[in-house]
Amino acid sequence: MSVLHVRDLTVSFAGRGSSVTAVDGVSFELARGEVVGLVGESGSGKSTVGLAAMGLHDPARTVVEGSITVGGTEVVGAPDSVLRTLRGARVAMVFQDALAALSPFHTVGAQVAEAYRIHSGAGRGEAWEKAVAMLDRVGIPAARARHYPHQFSGGMRQRVMIATALVNEPDVLIADEPTTALDARVQRQVLALLSELQEERGTAVLLVTHDVGVVAETCSRMLVMRSGRVVEDGPTAKLLTDAEHPYTRALIGAAPTLDTVPGTRLPTVDEAPSPGPAPVSGRAAAGDVLAEVADLTVEFPGRRALWSRRAEPVAAVRGVSLQVRQGETLGLVGESGSGKSTTARVFAGLQRPTAGSVQFDGQDIGLPAVRKALSRDVQLVFQDPYASLNPRRTVEQIVTTPLRVHTDLDAGARRARAAELLLQVGLAEEHLDRYPHEFSGGQRQRIGIARALAPRPRLIIADEPVSALDVSVQAQVLNLLMDLRDELGLSLLFVSHDLAVVRHFCDRVAVMRAGNVVESGPRDQVFDNPEADYTRELLAAAL
Repeated sequence: MSVLHVRDLTVSFAGRGSSVTAVDGVSFELARGEVVGLVGESGSGKSTVGLAAMGLHDPARTVVEGSITVGGTEVVGAPDSVLRTLRGARVAMVFQDALAALSPFHTVGAQVAEAYRIHSGAGRGEAWEKAVAMLDRVGIPAARARHYPHQFSGGMRQRVMIATALVNEPDVLIADEPTTALDARVQRQVLALLSELQEERGTAVLLVTHDVGVVAETCSRMLVMRSGRVVEDGPTAKLLTDAEHPYTRALIGAAPTLDTVPGTRLPTVDEAPSPGPAPVSGRAAAGDVLAEVADLTVEFPGRRALWSRRAEPVAAVRGVSLQVRQGETLGLVGESGSGKSTTARVFAGLQRPTAGSVQFDGQDIGLPAVRKALSRDVQLVFQDPYASLNPRRTVEQIVTTPLRVHTDLDAGARRARAAELLLQVGLAEEHLDRYPHEFSGGQRQRIGIARALAPRPRLIIADEPVSALDVSVQAQVLNLLMDLRDELGLSLLFVSHDLAVVRHFCDRVAVMRAGNVVESGPRDQVFDNPEADYTRELLAAAL
């Protein structure tokens, strides 16, 4: 029986003097107990469909046409009183960013209890008991029900969101990118939990995602969206192996897997599919050690216990020794909190170590002259291309900032260098005078890469540079980084929790857990013959 029925759904947003159609004539059904993946890149309209099913679009700025029924109740055009009754009780949503979706001022138990009390009419005592039981069901012990969201890891916060969404046993659960920001092991745990709860309760799940691997693991059916339309709909197994639409085939091919030939160019949706993998580019052998940490320890102040006058330090990194050679790409992998980003910040000179030595080109970076050179020779590419660019500066101002600091070039020469850099990363000189909001996520990441290349660095530290990007845009950025690495002879420290990307892109791999390096070595050795149990666990969890 259909519990979610979407017919001829069209959603338009008011713009400057005109409207933008985000969803154009979408139709599909979701049966009780069915798990369907709604797949597409950013801007395809998939999240807009999910929000429309919840009746969450602002009627003052959005026109929603067509029909959406949940358990026979029409959502489109329904008054607020009907929507308030519907949301949470009949249809619920799990959002991508659990920290932003949860109130920082209330305990997690209070938030789950409130969701239950509003729709059930239960008293506070009964609602609290229900909340504690639900939290326990998703793997959060009763003792932690009185803790606040910031006291939980990303995966645990997502479990709280799932408990809040399912406490009223809704007919339909809409999960919008629920695991995108999570590590492989935590991602698998959250998906397994969703699957268990869905089977127990018969809840229908609409999984909105750009991750084809997640859909392959969890969904029986798959809808592929592009530019507001459904371009293909069918059983997941068939679409993954024998898709009819070129866009579906390109989307599937753009995501690297653990079986993808390392170093090959990844296809993108704008390229014709190649008959086979492109040959691995000729790479020069790695040279001398460029950057090195030895017996590195980094501690942060901890909380002061009631019986103590001093706070006990918390060790984020413990006794880590790593090297990055000239022309080499070292992949640093591990779960959130493993210490990989802290280690990267030490390499960049942005975090002082508590103990151990840090050298760049054979010299201690603690020396003032070395630190000054380090600010030029080591550049960073950040995870979030939206947050890492100043929205009030033009592309020219952004890209030339390192040139103003590290060179004596005049304004004309800086602009010429910026234009050259944009061409190098696949943009055009005409983009120099535009602002970040005028670009897509992939284009913004290219601007970030251009900025990093501006002072001609010797080492680039890329901290999760593609984790926030759609698979096709991810492919474009990885292809670009590979081309630049080979062309310029760059060394890279590549921080990521995506094992498929690391295998595809890196020469050597170091695996971190709880501040320690548990295993390191050449890429094929670590992936094909892992020695550490933890490495094997990570590989087993990779989708």
